[in-house]
Amino acid sequence: MILVLAGTTEGREAAVALERQGQKVITATATAYGGELLKKDFKGEISDRPLNTGEMLQFIERRGITRVIDATHPFAVEVSVNARAACRKAGIIYERLERESLEAEAGEGVIIACNSEEAVQLAASAEGSIFLTVGSSKLEQYTAGLNPQKLVVRILPVERSLKKCLDLGIPPKNIIAMQGPFSEEINRALFRRFGPSLVITKESGSTGGTAEKISAARALSIPIVLIARPTGAQ
Repeated sequence: MILVLAGTTEGREAAVALERQGQKVITATATAYGGELLKKDFKGEISDRPLNTGEMLQFIERRGITRVIDATHPFAVEVSVNARAACRKAGIIYERLERESLEAEAGEGVIIACNSEEAVQLAASAEGSIFLTVGSSKLEQYTAGLNPQKLVVRILPVERSLKKCLDLGIPPKNIIAMQGPFSEEINRALFRRFGPSLVITKESGSTGGTAEKISAARALSIPIVLIARPTGAQ
């Protein structure tokens, strides 16, 4: 039995491909929303809640898993750490399906930040609004260091993410709940609509629509802070 940690497009595609090959596959996502995205094409069992190392080890043992394919997001480091540890304890195969990196460089309006803390520091002097496309998992780091009233956030269209934004003081008019990735044209239209003085995003690779965000920001002469992948993501 193969367990695919399928919280990304690559993970969903891998799970479906293996299933169609006749392999016995179970998938796991960190959210119910991720599970719903899988149901369209994947017919097998889906676990849709986050698992720590102990829970993942129990899951592996109960389901008779012999191989884990980790296709989680490049920034979901904790999940990968838990998966590797569980596989070591279970004595089974661990494979990392890493999303291809964009390998963007600083310059032409792109500023590289090592992490979200550095991104907040770089954004602190921004005079206008700040457009965030970093997800909601660490949003409190941005509202703690920046004025929530100045933040425009693009998040997944799920109740938990929307509630978190509102609880952190982000104005409803500044919340964009949409499922990506987005084309350059859509990014450009949204940047024009909200007129940010700065965009902050993650280096999520070509599949995550990073190149389209950079191109759109450059076209409108808006500087963009690009958060580099965590070193623990490999």
